[in-house]
Amino acid sequence: MEVNIMKKDPKTKILFTLPVDLKEELLKEAEKENRSLNNYILTLLIKRTT
Repeated sequence: MEVNIMKKDPKTKILFTLPVDLKEELLKEAEKENRSLNNYILTLLIKRTT
C-alpha cells in the first residue's frame, strides 16, 4: 500500500491595499472560476512568475 504525504511548503502572509474598483473586478473574475479572491490572485501571480 502506497501512502502519499503532502509536504507543506513554507508560506507567508502579505497584506496589500487594492483600489475598490480593482477588487470588485478581480472578485467578479474569481467568482466566474468559482475561486476565492485570495486564491485567484495567488494563481495570477504564480502564472506571471513562471
